[in-house]
Amino acid sequence: MSDLSIYDRQGIGKPLGFGRKCALLVIDFQIGFTREDAFGGFNINSAITATGKLLGHVRPLGMPIAHACFIAPEAPGGIGPFGEKIPSLLTLTADSPDVAFAPEVAPLPNEFIVRKQHASAFFGTALSSWLRANTVDTLLVTGCTTSGCVRASVIDASAHGLRPIIVEECVGDRAEEPHRANLFDMGKKYADVMPLDAVIAHLALADAA
Repeated sequence: MSDLSIYDRQGIGKPLGFGRKCALLVIDFQIGFTREDAFGGFNINSAITATGKLLGHVRPLGMPIAHACFIAPEAPGGIGPFGEKIPSLLTLTADSPDVAFAPEVAPLPNEFIVRKQHASAFFGTALSSWLRANTVDTLLVTGCTTSGCVRASVIDASAHGLRPIIVEECVGDRAEEPHRANLFDMGKKYADVMPLDAVIAHLALADAA
């Protein structure tokens, strides 16, 4: 068994905490990711349900909310090596039923939608500009997959100077091992990983202050 105490000995994994203003990012909770015969698996559907609960708490607070969705271009090979590794992604074109948002977490008319063609919700999108315009310094992260688009977005959020907070029950993957390994790694290097109830309790206290 590996000795994980090396992280503590090297001072890796210090908590970030909340900053002054939060936004919520919901990544790729689309119909295709709810089905194991498409892109889903392990705990993605339960993560969608948990994110629906979180949305019920943050919407009344007026928190900025962004929803990222993957939509492949019509041109063959339009997403480059990403499409070579996962050819089925090329089926997620704008006219596919699988690109629609899962109903439990579908955006409201006033919520920001990010259409992306790669893993990170920041790459080639206006997400960072939107966050700056809303003076956000803390990003609550939900979505799928933990080891893929969530991880890429968390690393980019950190690179943009944001404080990423991964809401643990609100991220999902198609298999358990990559899900848990990536939560551990992101929690040590790029983000805080917090239980849903703790996030809701913090937001309630901050709103009451």
